[in-house]
Amino acid sequence: MSNDDEAAAEAAGDTHLLGFSDEILLHILSHVPSTDLVLNVRRTCRKLAALCLDKSLVHTVLLQKDYQASEEKVKQLVKEIGREIQQLNMAGCYWLPGSTIEHVARCHSLVKVNSSGCHLTSLRLSRVLSCLQRLRSLAIDVSPGFDASQLSSECKATLSRVQELKQTLFTPSYGVVPCCASLQKLLLYFEILDRTREGAVLSGQLMVGQSNVPHYQNLRVFYARLAPGYINQEVVRLYLAVLSDRTPENLHAFLISVPGSFAESGATKNLLDSMARNVALDALQLPKSWLNGSTLLQHMKFNNPFYFSFSRCTLSGGHLIQRLINGGKDLRSLASLNLSGCVHCLSADSLLRKAEDDIDSSILETLVESCCNLHHLNLSAAHHHSSDGLGRHLCQLLARLCHLRSLSLPVCSVADSAPRPDRAPAPPAMHAVPRGFGKKPCPAMSQPSATPSRPAVGHRTWGTQRWPPLAS
Repeated sequence: MSNDDEAAAEAAGDTHLLGFSDEILLHILSHVPSTDLVLNVRRTCRKLAALCLDKSLVHTVLLQKDYQASEEKVKQLVKEIGREIQQLNMAGCYWLPGSTIEHVARCHSLVKVNSSGCHLTSLRLSRVLSCLQRLRSLAIDVSPGFDASQLSSECKATLSRVQELKQTLFTPSYGVVPCCASLQKLLLYFEILDRTREGAVLSGQLMVGQSNVPHYQNLRVFYARLAPGYINQEVVRLYLAVLSDRTPENLHAFLISVPGSFAESGATKNLLDSMARNVALDALQLPKSWLNGSTLLQHMKFNNPFYFSFSRCTLSGGHLIQRLINGGKDLRSLASLNLSGCVHCLSADSLLRKAEDDIDSSILETLVESCCNLHHLNLSAAHHHSSDGLGRHLCQLLARLCHLRSLSLPVCSVADSAPRPDRAPAPPAMHAVPRGFGKKPCPAMSQPSATPSRPAVGHRTWGTQRWPPLAS
């Protein structure tokens, strides 16, 4: 746009895009990819040139899944605004070669970097981190061939100041965790295959020495998510063994997400016992086998808890209520509760209980009254047909949760109640629109349905409920 065109646009006032206030324009520009913003939009006119370099737009650069960000564009972007960037998200930019990612070393003001999914060797990672003295948050992948001995002293000095680390493991390794002496938040994603591409069986054993043992003294959040596989469980046990030697006093969130079964070991039992004695948690998620038949919850201390996940455990409703609520624990601070797949947690104690038995309304009512400030609730995979008694319907109970924002339920819990022998069946609706994938009748020949079609009874769930992600 020429200067004359720009002047005409300004004279036109609010009839032109440039007639908007700077606040509105900045909001619009915040939705433009960083590469286009700096390399294209900034060159259109003087006003946009100034706005595109506003701190609110250049301090945080998101290249995540920006498939238009080619190698040359990324290099030019770093050259133009590298000194201003404080947060850089390159997660999933698998098409960028390591030589291009190495240009990130020019961004000396970086505080937060996410390079998950990028190709970085140990040497390149060392060269990049050696220049980022202000770095406090890091996300990386640990791929086969990673060698911590190739990290320079400058790189280790940078890692010693990192407080938040997300590490995705594709090979048995501690990665850079032993170098992060100030670590407060550790997020581990185990994606290790049991066999190599050549078919060789991998070993989960790690070479442990005094120099490569992780530092957990300042740890506040520990999160581990495991993909299926025996090796992933073996490696996470080594992480937990180090953690069990000296449980951090400031630990307030301990979460482990494991598909299937995950047997306890001596180290994990020692860790849980130490946590019960020495820490007060705000968030807890454990493998189901660690909770079943255990008195752990009864002895665990909680300090204003905000997240509990007991997914797929077999604790009965009476035990859950006794150990969490009647144990004198205040759950008014609880914001998220996951009881997905817990067919016993919402039912009375009974050895004869079947999976298709209904939820015990009194137990659910006790939970609702005790956890009155819930924002997220997951009750999926629990069978229930609400009774007709006043105040006992599931939806009426859940309506008391005034702060609820997300909810996951089985379809059968909100369907019409099961037919009773003493009640005459309702007459079928005439000219009702057929359900399923059948062809609908012509509009000219169809009539409006007398009653809405009733939802099918089943166990399909909708919605998702997860703890707000800790990942950067």
